[in-house]
Amino acid sequence: MIGKKTFLDNYQNESDKDKLRKEAFFYFNDKYFKKPFEDYWIIEQQERFKAKKLKFFMPGRVYTFQYNPHSADILSYYDKRPMVYIVGEFISQNSGYHIMQGINLNFLPEKTKATFIDIAFSIFGKAYEEADEMSDKDRLASMKAINELVTNWYFMSSNFDKRGKIGLSFAVRNYDIANIINPVLIEVEDFPMIPYFVPREFAGKPPAFIYQLYLKSRTEIIKNSAANNKDGTKAKIAQKKYKKPGGA
Repeated sequence: MIGKKTFLDNYQNESDKDKLRKEAFFYFNDKYFKKPFEDYWIIEQQERFKAKKLKFFMPGRVYTFQYNPHSADILSYYDKRPMVYIVGEFISQNSGYHIMQGINLNFLPEKTKATFIDIAFSIFGKAYEEADEMSDKDRLASMKAINELVTNWYFMSSNFDKRGKIGLSFAVRNYDIANIINPVLIEVEDFPMIPYFVPREFAGKPPAFIYQLYLKSRTEIIKNSAANNKDGTKAKIAQKKYKKPGGA
């Protein structure tokens, strides 16, 4: 019996990746960057329109936005147009800023992005399927049920670091929500295009430099991952800082 193909299977079996790399930037630029809240196709999903009305970022979903970081002048590099897999929100005890924390997929090389999404689908597949189905019915699935999982760093590192050999912490970033401009939800139907997107709004360093930096540091990151803290105590303590989606 032939099993169902995974997201990674489909990525690896794609015969014309060069074409998709050329198309991906223009696709995201037209649909999500320039005028994200205008209809892109006559018949399309409408999740991004509904998500705009929410006062929180949905955990487990991917957003893009313009961003002006604090102390940009002293950062060696940063991304002015992140594409972020949302972990959660919290109030920083040090600065008092309302922070959105997530994994900036732009900091990961193409195949690593495909591996990340593949694992996310394998863990939260039912939730994404439900979101896709609800979107087809003109409804929005918040996926609040997975909040405790994506904010549990022992769980996340066990799956993405230990199992997927990704090295999550390289791409984890905190974003001051006050500095986020025009956030837009990337719809589930467009996840297959995410790996092929090559960012063009890095400041300080080009994508190739950042990907090389990631590859050089990945082994050490995985070695020091929260997954190596077997009982997950530190991760559970850290989890308490996160706000419930849409609540305090």
